[in-house]
Amino acid sequence: MSEKRVLRKMKKLASRINDKMETVRDVVEDLEIEFELLQNQISKLESKKGLNIDVEVNDDVDEGETLDDSDSDEVVDLENTSVVTVRPKF
Repeated sequence: MSEKRVLRKMKKLASRINDKMETVRDVVEDLEIEFELLQNQISKLESKKGLNIDVEVNDDVDEGETLDDSDSDEVVDLENTSVVTVRPKF
């Protein structure tokens, strides 16, 4: 009788562990997507910075004028972005 009880408890524990592993997989997928978006944004900003340095050296730019303001629409607001992925649970 106690072996059946132990087996039932072990199955229950295995089921809970499986559920948690699925949750962790979903979170890791979301983090990977957000990380990729962050890396893309960093590379865009770095390339833009390299272009702005070349422009500043070649053009006469006023000290009060900033070149970053002209392309501000390309910058992603990372605080307001959310990545939602839904995997079927079947």
